[in-house]
Amino acid sequence: MLRGASVLILLFVMLSNSRAQDSTQTFVLHKIFIEGNKATKDFVILRELPFKPGDTVTNREIEFGRERIYSTGLFTKVLAQPEPISKTGIDLLIYVEERWYIWPYPVIGFRDRDLSRLYAGAGVVHLNFRGRDEKLAGMFALGYDPFGAVMYRSPSIGRNKEYILSMGAGFSRGRNTGIQAGYASGEFDDTFGNLYVDVGRRFGIYNTVTLGTSYNYVSGNRDTTGLVLSPTGTDVFASLKLSYVYDSRNLRSYATRGSYLYFGLEKYGLGESLVNFGRLSFDARDYVSMWDFVTLAGRVHGNLAEGPHIPPYNHVFIGYYERIRGMFNTVTEGESIVGANAELRIPIIKQMYIELPDFPLKEFISNRIALYWNFFADAGETTGKRLHIGLDEALYGYGGGLSLLLPYDVILQLDYARGSDKHWEFILDFGGTI
Repeated sequence: MLRGASVLILLFVMLSNSRAQDSTQTFVLHKIFIEGNKATKDFVILRELPFKPGDTVTNREIEFGRERIYSTGLFTKVLAQPEPISKTGIDLLIYVEERWYIWPYPVIGFRDRDLSRLYAGAGVVHLNFRGRDEKLAGMFALGYDPFGAVMYRSPSIGRNKEYILSMGAGFSRGRNTGIQAGYASGEFDDTFGNLYVDVGRRFGIYNTVTLGTSYNYVSGNRDTTGLVLSPTGTDVFASLKLSYVYDSRNLRSYATRGSYLYFGLEKYGLGESLVNFGRLSFDARDYVSMWDFVTLAGRVHGNLAEGPHIPPYNHVFIGYYERIRGMFNTVTEGESIVGANAELRIPIIKQMYIELPDFPLKEFISNRIALYWNFFADAGETTGKRLHIGLDEALYGYGGGLSLLLPYDVILQLDYARGSDKHWEFILDFGGTI
């Protein structure tokens, strides 16, 4: 029995070494050929690659580039095939199959990831306008917190296509989710409106800096004493935001390698109203690949407020967008929030394409799926402006489950977790935590 175990360990080590050798073997890249892109411009694909003709590349870098192309959300299938042309030289063939880009579509979802807060409507979107990865959309929804919005985003402005422009407008009417506001005045509706323009620049394939401004409107339909800052019951104010993003993840929707760092400063109120406060937010994530297939993912995040008064409509929460698995439906409220997550991801199906050759729409013929075991631990706390972290007040949870990666970047998670209240719970959720 021990001899059999030794043989298995030896085979595992040999397999790991062979994988390492294959992934680190170097080639000189001569040319890149792209096929299958009927609408998408070549530069949209090429700008996601961490290499160019003339560079020395490895199989791991080619795989990383393939995943980055898939992460644009423009394709249902991406293949990257090295073609040897000499002992040390290769050409690279990139083959893509495009998604459905323009359609009227149903808008359906759950506010704050709560299945009881259903909203539904319709919209029209073009996800690849002019074949340049530009987004153009208009939508509305009724039900829980009805809203309407229009937006445009271009990630490729300028001679070298390194500038980013985003603009839009939105209107919504929503039930205030604040615990403190609810206790003070009972359930009430807020009316929100905003106009925004963001201008950014991309430095290489990993770094982006963005400067944005917006004009905001917040009004309540009941007695709003203490719920907005203006005595009229309506806050109208401008805001200014500066942010930095570093993103070297291989797959943005469910990464298994790379890092992500977000840092933002936002000032609400520029002297034109009683609104006068600021926020510092950060989100740092790292994905470490072990043995080329198991991933250890970690995240630390926070959103910290500073100012004389933070209105309830700008409070932060655990239990809505940010969740603690094991305390999934527990809601806490504060002016600032901090949290951390850790997750071990083990592939059952690392990647597989389900082909439907007889499907009438070619954009749905190739469907990429993957399945992972995950074991996790989450922790977080909401506090006042002056950050105070107390272990007796923090929420935490741990457990495990399955993550199913579906076509069009849909993630279905089924987890079983134990929280700081010592109870276990089953969780059905859409979207990743890290």
